[in-house]
Amino acid sequence: MIVTKNNYQPGQVLTTDICIIGSGPAAISMALSLSSSPCNIIVVSGGGWSETVGNQDLNRGVVSQAGSHEPLEENRRRQFGGTSAAWGGRCIPFEPIDFKKRSWVPDSGWPFSFETLDPYYKQAAELCQIGDYDFDAHTAFPANPREIIPGLDSEEFISSPLERWSPPVNFAKTYRSELERSKTIQVLLDAQVIRLNTLDGSDQVSTADVSMGGSPISIQANTFVLAAGGIENPRLLLASTSAQFPTGLGNQHDNVGRYYMAHLKGVYAEVDPANRETFLSDFERDAEGVYCRRRWWIPEKAQEAHKLLNSIFFLYLSNSIEGHRDVLFSSRYVVKGLLSIASQRSARAIFSKAKQVLPSIKEHAVNIATNGLSQLPDLIRLSLKRMAKRRLPYILPAKNSKYWGLYFQTEQAPNRDSRVYLSATEKDAFGVPRAEVSIAFLEADVESVVAAHTLFIDNFRQKNLGEVLYSEEGLRDYLTKSLRTFNSGAHHIGTTRMSDDPETGVVDRNAKVYGLSNLYVAGASVFPTGGHANPTFTIVAHALLLADHLKSRIDRKPTPELAINERA
Repeated sequence: MIVTKNNYQPGQVLTTDICIIGSGPAAISMALSLSSSPCNIIVVSGGGWSETVGNQDLNRGVVSQAGSHEPLEENRRRQFGGTSAAWGGRCIPFEPIDFKKRSWVPDSGWPFSFETLDPYYKQAAELCQIGDYDFDAHTAFPANPREIIPGLDSEEFISSPLERWSPPVNFAKTYRSELERSKTIQVLLDAQVIRLNTLDGSDQVSTADVSMGGSPISIQANTFVLAAGGIENPRLLLASTSAQFPTGLGNQHDNVGRYYMAHLKGVYAEVDPANRETFLSDFERDAEGVYCRRRWWIPEKAQEAHKLLNSIFFLYLSNSIEGHRDVLFSSRYVVKGLLSIASQRSARAIFSKAKQVLPSIKEHAVNIATNGLSQLPDLIRLSLKRMAKRRLPYILPAKNSKYWGLYFQTEQAPNRDSRVYLSATEKDAFGVPRAEVSIAFLEADVESVVAAHTLFIDNFRQKNLGEVLYSEEGLRDYLTKSLRTFNSGAHHIGTTRMSDDPETGVVDRNAKVYGLSNLYVAGASVFPTGGHANPTFTIVAHALLLADHLKSRIDRKPTPELAINERA
């Protein structure tokens, strides 16, 4: 059942077994899994079917050093479905090494192994609609065993790992009918959780204060789950203070909001493969029509030998128009640039964005006018693929482009000084302190990216596989500039990290908040490390693991079906 404020009166109390705060992939995956249990579930969505200006403002926050991180509302969606309303759909599982304690990565290691999560990845593949749970090109495409660039694979780089692409699934719209038909799930739209309350001397969250469409209501639950994202999860914990928890829930050891991580990513090096007829540059589609793409990965032994953070490379768009002269890319750039200007919420923001992107838009427009006619058939064909239900993930350069960019994505090392905390001066419309972000990087983050590039470039040059444009000095300069104006790409990881030791974590191996017996956290905020993989696929898998844990432990106290009581 999906309901709005019109279903309730101000001051009403909703009583349920499990209250899930959030409505993105983690929350909806958990609710669907828990629907097979006898529990009643309330899902609290911080927005409706689309994002409003007012709800977007609630995501606004503070960047401690202006420009060092994207605005906090930029990559988040306060609406039913969360960021699944805007994600690209790339699905990659974490690898066994991501769960291990690594001597060269301080604070690494999860409380459980890859094998614990593996069966839930299989279920997540169904929810994300990515076809078979098979991320090895040798088995997924046995008739096409080629490398990306023939002759490049070695003990230090392999190109058989796949990424799979969701249509992409908007979890709210895709699973709407199941949620509406459910007798045990109730989704509250436009419901903002203001704080979590605890009773003096109790180790339980008693109620959640909620503003639903502007009207105050309260939710009582046997179990609460925070699934509101890597910035909002710590914000709500820190804002929910009491005499017993003066610095916020779960923050007894000052860990809430710390270890904030994302991914270092970008394009600096450019390659011109010698044999354009044999290198594998495009997407492949499996028997179900799922788009897949190969990437280079540094195997575990090589990561250990070179003391690297987990990293991948793949061929992508060149970094400069001189590098590609690609009309398809230029067309995409012009459209995205104009949309980025139109999406701004104020005249000042529109002017600032236009000043930033218009020079490049003009350059790409000239490229389209000069070279567009010859590539018009390809542009039409690819545009149709982008509009299909299972859409082409993105447009790649034309095969005859002079250079291909070497895209990298790598994990950020855990860093206690990288953090999300409450602003001392800024509050939202409900009087809740806004989140403030101070992202920090370690020398190891930069050195790992440089070392991984050195491995790749040296291997490429030694085997005479083509031309490469690269210098270590240039890469270091590129990284310095990009980390000064960092964009997380909505990969908000680690801010309520999981640990077997309450002194080094916020939640235990079962994602239960330390110091509380009925509060859990779902999402990438519990990940102790971030791997190289986009987090959504692992978020869904972990949410399903947590749902099974809750089903196994909850001693259900009989409650009326989604009972509503009048507040005294």
